[in-house]
Amino acid sequence: MEEHVGQLWHRLITRAAATDHPAAAVTLEQVERPLGILFRALGGDGGLQVTNASATAHGARRNWLQRLAGSHRQVQLAWRDEQTLRLPERIALFPEAALNRDLYLWLAALNAHYPRHAADWFGASQHACRRVLERLPGLRERYRRLVEAHLARRPDPAHLPADEAAQEHAIRAALLAPGSMP
Repeated sequence: MEEHVGQLWHRLITRAAATDHPAAAVTLEQVERPLGILFRALGGDGGLQVTNASATAHGARRNWLQRLAGSHRQVQLAWRDEQTLRLPERIALFPEAALNRDLYLWLAALNAHYPRHAADWFGASQHACRRVLERLPGLRERYRRLVEAHLARRPDPAHLPADEAAQEHAIRAALLAPGSMP
């Protein structure tokens, strides 16, 4: 009986801590072919294979429920090396499948323009973003919708310690106007 109650408690806490939207999930398998074509059409290396990214630990802030549930410790990041473009296996970040699909498209476009060995990821990300938006003005509206949806999920700087609030303001400014932050 005690074990059964423990399992129920774990499921309840895990479900309460969840921030994804399973009903709107889009998988890499669903979009892999068009993403590969888009990546190559935008100047990405034609020999790269598109594959799943493995989860990696991160140091981002987790809320109380996420810490209690032991969740949100890892994230799948988009990146590339000499042989592969690695993208998350599944994206369910937003409640609309169209936004999750657009995020896959954006990650492929961004990786086609991202410098191979960037030491400053913050500056390199802004530069790549600005290049994509300049070279592909048709993606501007998708980017705007993605940024709006993402900013709604980010922490309110008014509720953060001063140093974290400053970082959050910089991130928001870089997303709204890529290249505006050093």
